[in-house]
Amino acid sequence: MIKKSAFFAFLFLLMTTPVFKIYAQENCGGAIVNAKALYDQGKLREAIDGLTPCLTNSLDRTNLWKGYEILALCYLTLNDPVDARKAGENLMELNPQFLPSLIKDPKDFVDLINSITVIPKFSLGIAGGAGINNTYVDVTQQYNVSNFSKNYKSQIGEQFGVIWGYNISRNFELGVDLYSSSKNYGISYQTNNFNVTDNEHLSYVEVPLYVTYSYGKGRLRPFIKLGGYEDFLLSATSDFSAKYNPDNTSYSDNNVNSSDRRNKTSTGLMGGIGFSYKFNPGAHLFVEFRYNYGISNIVNDGNRYADQNLIFNYFYLDDDMKISNGLFTIGIVKYINYKVIRE
Repeated sequence: MIKKSAFFAFLFLLMTTPVFKIYAQENCGGAIVNAKALYDQGKLREAIDGLTPCLTNSLDRTNLWKGYEILALCYLTLNDPVDARKAGENLMELNPQFLPSLIKDPKDFVDLINSITVIPKFSLGIAGGAGINNTYVDVTQQYNVSNFSKNYKSQIGEQFGVIWGYNISRNFELGVDLYSSSKNYGISYQTNNFNVTDNEHLSYVEVPLYVTYSYGKGRLRPFIKLGGYEDFLLSATSDFSAKYNPDNTSYSDNNVNSSDRRNKTSTGLMGGIGFSYKFNPGAHLFVEFRYNYGISNIVNDGNRYADQNLIFNYFYLDDDMKISNGLFTIGIVKYINYKVIRE
């Protein structure tokens, strides 16, 4: 008997809860209209008392922030700045993109809302660039099969990916990116009457982790960032060509797989400067120049002598080297949610 009664009680609760929610929301809408009328009549305490059940029970965010708007107006009129600010902060937490009316709203209410700091809590964006990733090679140890020196030349690459950020405060943000990045450089040298050239193409997944400091309060905000990154090798290829000077004969090998001669991961430090422009309440554009400074050798020492074709036909061995990059990037960031910095 007890079990059957509990079942029917649960069934009744299940059936009536949605009805109760709808009723509470409709009732809250009416309470807000009534509270606004009471506020206009100067009956401030009655307006506040009428809003309390609505703000306690309503699940509708629109009703809630409208209720807190009226509540803040009432407390300001009653010269209660503490409770007015609490109501204003609740309003901005529910509707971070709320803008007071400079014409219709009282000046103290406009000042209150403008004094509340709202920052995007999480952000997600897309960034990319083409022809703006320049690779620089730093040789730490040369290896040759005969007496000659190699000349290294920077070449253009590209990168694109997604960026994620978490704002610690108005000025500081933790960020992590996921980029697909190509890093290219050229090598040329002369030996035994041969002119040899090699173009190297490295493809990485790059994961930078950094801290960004932004300053200013307007739409246009400069920033600096510092951090580090880890590169994960996807592929590496080499395009070799050789020309024999006495008779101008030549030969080449393109798309030589160099992945076994490269370390699978490499590490570096990074720094960047740029600016962001808030073109929409929920998003901003950014332009950035970043420099990645490689600190680890990209060459697999154990496989340096593995490709006999490169040694005998092109007199080539990999030098130990680190690679760095200068990157110019433009992107767009969308805010996911917000938080209010409460006083």
